[in-house]
Amino acid sequence: MDDFEVPKWWTAERRSWLYKIAVAAVPLCVSVGIVTGDIAQLILNVLAAVLGVSATGMALTNVTPDSVFKIAVEVDEDE
Repeated sequence: MDDFEVPKWWTAERRSWLYKIAVAAVPLCVSVGIVTGDIAQLILNVLAAVLGVSATGMALTNVTPDSVFKIAVEVDEDE
């Protein structure tokens, strides 16, 4: 698992930041008149879909052996 190194650019903090920016920017665009309410809903749906799919990729890159349960068995040397 150590040989498989993926750049960890897409972190949870960056995804959270992008959610915050998108949720704030879309209503602002509606209030200024750049987009309509219907288009804003579609934009937010696309952003949610893209970020939802990328969450799976982020989860796969952050899997480490430490997140796996390890079971140990003690064997007596007499047997």
